[in-house]
Amino acid sequence: MGDTSAASHFIRAAVDSVAAERGEAMSVHERTVIVGVDDSPGADAALRWAIDDAGARHAPVRLVCVYRWVPGYGWSAPYVGAPEVDLDYNRKVAEQLIATAIEHAAELAAGVEVSGEAIDGDAVPVLVAESAHAALVVLGSRHLEALGSAVLGSVGAGAAARAACPVVVVRGPAGDPVEHAGVVVGVDGTDASRAVLEFGFAHASRHGVPLRAVLCWRPDLLASMQWRPEPPPPQRAAVWLAEAMAGWNEQYPDVEVHSSVVREHPVSGLVAESAAQYLLVVGSRGRHALAGTLLGSVSQGVLHHASCPVAVVPSHTG
Repeated sequence: MGDTSAASHFIRAAVDSVAAERGEAMSVHERTVIVGVDDSPGADAALRWAIDDAGARHAPVRLVCVYRWVPGYGWSAPYVGAPEVDLDYNRKVAEQLIATAIEHAAELAAGVEVSGEAIDGDAVPVLVAESAHAALVVLGSRHLEALGSAVLGSVGAGAAARAACPVVVVRGPAGDPVEHAGVVVGVDGTDASRAVLEFGFAHASRHGVPLRAVLCWRPDLLASMQWRPEPPPPQRAAVWLAEAMAGWNEQYPDVEVHSSVVREHPVSGLVAESAAQYLLVVGSRGRHALAGTLLGSVSQGVLHHASCPVAVVPSHTG
């Protein structure tokens, strides 16, 4: 009887092991960090940031270079002696960029699994499709500059607005944790704050940096006109912030947490608070209950003005 029980236990363990391996294989895409590749300095900064984060996540990295094949560009020359134009020029450039980036990634972190692909299409739809089965999409300050694409102001904003997973735009270098740089999270009085805080706390925990939650309350009009001193934010703002922060300390006891209410417009307030910080985290959409503005406009604003990496988190994440 004991032998039968032992055999059953062995078989069950083997079945569980196979199921776990299958589950791990199925979850690889869900954990993948996608990186937009081109030949600009911004893309190199994005690759470095992504490799560092993927190492902390124990996740693979997928490099994507989007190019556009132009019909009719490669017709044979109409006069004698003129060279023919290579129909596949853009694809070859994109594939070479991917190969170079993979080599560079291996130099940065040999332990991170890296793959890549050159994809014909428009940048935003391709990146949005990639985001459907990824943990994160990382982009530089400009995207596909060498291949004739628009600046990241349109690509990054479009991807961040429509992506199924968080999008990180490396607007500038991350602050040094040695100098107490941390994760700054912009919160408001909506349910969307939970997804933003969840991403921020998880990132701070993985990288061993502090977190500061910032709630921006609209400035006093008369004070801005210097007709009277700036009054402190109303008590309900502090209450909203405390309610948003409830429970996170228990879930992430390793993260040093600070919070504050600042009397400033959300974009300028968050940009100022995130200067020289490790990462700024904002939501992608939803109405800002406190400032009365679209949170989408806040995320677009910080994407254009922040000096550190910015993570834009969709409200359904987490």
